[in-house]
Amino acid sequence: MRAAFARGKAAFPDLPLDEPSFASHLARVLGDGAGAPDLTALEVEDLFLACACATGVPGAAGVFAARHGATLRAAVARIVRDADAAEIEQRLSQDLVDGSVTAPPKLASYAGRSPLERWLGVVAQREALTWLRENRAEARARDAAAAEPTPGGNTHPEVAFLKERYRGDFERALREALERVADQDRVLLRLHVVNGLTVEAIGRMYGFSQATASRRLAAAREALLADVKATLVGRLGAESDEVASLAGLVASRLDVSLSVLLRSR
Repeated sequence: MRAAFARGKAAFPDLPLDEPSFASHLARVLGDGAGAPDLTALEVEDLFLACACATGVPGAAGVFAARHGATLRAAVARIVRDADAAEIEQRLSQDLVDGSVTAPPKLASYAGRSPLERWLGVVAQREALTWLRENRAEARARDAAAAEPTPGGNTHPEVAFLKERYRGDFERALREALERVADQDRVLLRLHVVNGLTVEAIGRMYGFSQATASRRLAAAREALLADVKATLVGRLGAESDEVASLAGLVASRLDVSLSVLLRSR
């Protein structure tokens, strides 16, 4: 423990973190039983900085921002752009260093098993995805509600009949079709439909061009739609006119139903 503290102090000589506070922090995040990891195998210097930030050592927040602010910005920018990215970065920085009324600083949970920069990249991307879910869920709910007929609305009676008659069959067919979708295509659909990522953001995450990401998403959606339609027609044996109306119903309901099913996976 003394050697670990000395390494941390050598890396950050201007941070007035004392040895008992550092030892207490390590005992809490790593555990002090037989399963505790070997300190020499950990990122001790990063642990020292995280501890200094989490315990409110003067100057620690500034050192953290100077060393890792660019990492947070880059990770968030891969998912969200412009003013929204700045808002997420500000909120994340506060959560990491200061915490909130109901939660301790996120840096207090860093255990040094991987470099702090890598850990922060993962945390930042999760925060960006959470932000997207929070800020776009309401818009998606409004869109879904607008797509549904209102009492006394102008929905064609045939469409209303088909929607009610085939609702359960459609949900089952979609669930089965999702099981047949390639894993990466399922992830792309989830990122776009559930998390609300744009094709540009998805392309940045996977190293695709925007056009390639758009084609991949469109192909996955069309393949899924065709699978659902084929299942319904084969299973229900509907007449041709009814199939045409059913195809429109499937297309109109696809994204709303996908959002529900993918969210639970």
